[in-house]
Amino acid sequence: MDDVEQLGEMLRHYADSEAHKRQQFEVQSGHWVQKITELFGQIDQWLEPVKRVGLLEVQREDYVAFGPSVPLETSTFKSEKLTINIAGKPVEFVPDVMGAGGLISLSVIGLTAARYGSVSLVLLPGKSDWLWKKTNGLKDPDTFAFDANFLAVQLQSLIPRERG
Repeated sequence: MDDVEQLGEMLRHYADSEAHKRQQFEVQSGHWVQKITELFGQIDQWLEPVKRVGLLEVQREDYVAFGPSVPLETSTFKSEKLTINIAGKPVEFVPDVMGAGGLISLSVIGLTAARYGSVSLVLLPGKSDWLWKKTNGLKDPDTFAFDANFLAVQLQSLIPRERG
């Protein structure tokens, strides 16, 4: 095989590899959108009893996830964000750009009182159950299973208590 043939062979392998990566990315991106949409539908359903009587409001709006390596202008991560308005306070579930291997995470804004803490929801690749992850400083994050009761307890913390 001469150098030109070798070059052609290398380019064919490269093109096949890039096509495979692109296809894999598209499959993972579709999964990313589907799982976020399902999660928001589930949260909406969980909160329906209190939403129906006007005690809180749930809104969904289009959102494009972006980050340091994926600027907003070129991001293909189009989904939605969910906002729960409770006791005059918004709690936002905002999708992060899809992580390595299809990792899905959402920043949860409005629930942490810790000065340097953050809260996120994480769905690990190949899993079906969301995890609530609370990070505070340098220690390992606290992780909990995320379900209707857990969300309700988190939202309860936003309701002002009467002092008496």
